[in-house]
Amino acid sequence: MRILLSALLVIGCILFYAHAQQPASYFPFKDDSLQLDLIKKSIKDKYLKDSISIQGENKKYTVGLYRERLSFINQMFADKEFIFTEETNKYLTSLVNEIFKANPQLKTLGTHFLFSRAYWPNAFSTGEGTIVFNIGLFIKLKNESQVVFALCHELAHLYLNHSNKAIDQYISTLYSDEFQAKLKELKKQQYEKNKELAKLEKGVLFSGRRHGRQHESEADSIGLVFMKNTGFDITESIGCLSILDNIDKDTYNVEEGLRTLFNFTDYPFQDKWVKKEEAFFGISTDVKPTDKEEDSLKTHPDCKVRIARLEPTVKMISNATGKKFMVDEAGFKKLQQQFALETLPYCLNSKRISRCLYLAMELFQQDPNNAYVAATIGKCFNQFYENQKNHTLNNIVNLPSPLGEKNYNTLLEFIQKINLRDMAAIGYYFLKQHEAVFSADKDFAAAFNQSKNNLKNQ
Repeated sequence: MRILLSALLVIGCILFYAHAQQPASYFPFKDDSLQLDLIKKSIKDKYLKDSISIQGENKKYTVGLYRERLSFINQMFADKEFIFTEETNKYLTSLVNEIFKANPQLKTLGTHFLFSRAYWPNAFSTGEGTIVFNIGLFIKLKNESQVVFALCHELAHLYLNHSNKAIDQYISTLYSDEFQAKLKELKKQQYEKNKELAKLEKGVLFSGRRHGRQHESEADSIGLVFMKNTGFDITESIGCLSILDNIDKDTYNVEEGLRTLFNFTDYPFQDKWVKKEEAFFGISTDVKPTDKEEDSLKTHPDCKVRIARLEPTVKMISNATGKKFMVDEAGFKKLQQQFALETLPYCLNSKRISRCLYLAMELFQQDPNNAYVAATIGKCFNQFYENQKNHTLNNIVNLPSPLGEKNYNTLLEFIQKINLRDMAAIGYYFLKQHEAVFSADKDFAAAFNQSKNNLKNQ
């Protein structure tokens, strides 16, 4: 019996050790389609109710813009951009409930809160009651208090009816006697008519933005009031804005990553792949915008101004008992890890393959034991190969731009410089290098087999 127990113990240890050595993988979220359908129907019902309630001589134009807004949201549903699982919904609802519990007047707004798979760092209120929080923003924030400030900010936009007011302003401007008179006069001009029409249109579009810049500080202030009533740390409102001010600065060294990940004994990395060109497609990517232009290009402009306006109030009402985490700190960190990986299938499915490679390279250097990320890198090169062969590479790859991120431009230039054989070979040798560790992963194996075929056909 002792011999049998000892043998079982040894076998158990071997199995445990073997399991512990298995490489990590990832399984994308499976959404609750029934719940998403119910939310989609609720949003449509709200649109119908709002459309009926509109009054005035410009009613048909307002209803038209409301319909465009509904179409925009419906497209997000169609693109499977929204995440809705029991885990993600429970966490987001818990944060929102803390806000509503402290601010009961917000419960009457008829809201839906949804995580979006979008990789870019943003959160927004669509105006009719839907508040969207991109996972690209969630993974950049440091704690729940920063997430709650962003939610309170968007609730303030909704509470103050900023979106609908902007639509009303746009309609009243566009169909005003003054604007129509200018339009009529311009149509009579023979010279530079298009240029003047573009200037006139730009002015209307700027005034009709979903949330004008003047509304951002107002939403910050009212959002801070909502947050103050909770037990969260309101000083993190400044922390959130500070992160937003620098959120577009890419810190990942792409050239180093390219040289590290794609240098193989049988297919060495070539310096010409990353050699800097004076201009790419006739456009220099080294043109530096002015400080004003640089700020205007940010996902979140005017953050320094907004911080300066908000800081005195934060100092005056800050509470030492405010907590950075109130719901689930471990759950917050777990979701951040999952969301970072969830950006990859979103980019693959939406044909943003160059962005997918950029994100996957950074994630793989952080965690080289993840089979899903390794497979994704292989899939990117397989996609490059197929599209280059069919002369459709630009359908899945951005072009370098002087207004783009420096490191991302480096990757884009690399993709444009490698030829068809390079695409097949780099994908194959990268996956072959990790075959011994990841071969049991079905996703990895499929990508590797495809890369073999690509190289064999060269």
